[in-house]
Amino acid sequence: MTRIIFIFISIFLIMSSSHSHEINKDNINTIIKNFLKKNPDLLKSTLDNYKISLENEKKQNAIKLLKDVKNPGVFPKQADITIYEFFDYNCGYCKSVVETILDILSEDKKINFVFVEFPILSQQSYFAAKAALASKNQDLYNKFHLSLMKIKGRVNEEKVFSTAKEIGLDIDQLKIDMNNPEIEQLLVKNREIAKLLNLNGTPAFIIGDIIYPGALNLNKLKEIIKQSRES
Repeated sequence: MTRIIFIFISIFLIMSSSHSHEINKDNINTIIKNFLKKNPDLLKSTLDNYKISLENEKKQNAIKLLKDVKNPGVFPKQADITIYEFFDYNCGYCKSVVETILDILSEDKKINFVFVEFPILSQQSYFAAKAALASKNQDLYNKFHLSLMKIKGRVNEEKVFSTAKEIGLDIDQLKIDMNNPEIEQLLVKNREIAKLLNLNGTPAFIIGDIIYPGALNLNKLKEIIKQSRES
C-alpha cells in the first residue's frame, strides 16, 4: 500500500512542477485511474502484501495474548523454548501425539509445554476441559490431562468422573471448582486467540512465532525445536 501512495505522491509532484497542465482534482483522479488500469499487477501485489502484513500483525498480537493466558503445562526452570498445543479431549489426532509429547519432554528438559484447552468437537469435550482445568485446584491437572488423553473412544461425563476418581481427585470439590467463572473466561480467551490465529482444528502447535497444524511425529518435532532455537 505504501508503494502505491508513494507513486501517487510522485505523480502529484510531477504535475505540480509542470506549467503545461492545469492542476485540479479531476486531472489527478484521471491520471490515477489510468495508471491503475495500466498496472493491475502492481496494484494486486501491493494489496496482497498489505493483506499478508495485516495477517502477520494479527498473528503476532494473538501469540502475545496467548502468553498472558494462564493455561496449565510443564514449566522447567531452565526452559529456553515454549510450545503451545491447542487440543480437544475427543480428538483422535491429539491422542496420537501424546506419546510424542511425553518422549520429547522426557528427553529435553528445557521446554515449556503449555496445554491450551480448545474444546471444539462436542459439548462433552467442553465438559472434559472444564473438569481438567478445575483439577488444577487439587494440583492434579497434568496427571488428569494425561489420563483423559489415554481414554479410548469418546470422552464423556461418566468417563471424566470415573477417571478423576481413579487418579485421586475429590469429585465433590471438582464439581464445585468446575463452576468457577475463571474457567469459562479462560476457555473464552483460548477460543478468541484460536480465531485470531485462524485455527479450525486440533491439534495445532505454536513454536516460536510459527503455527504447525496437525499431528507431529517425534523427528519432525525435534527438527522444529532445533530450528526454533537456532533462530
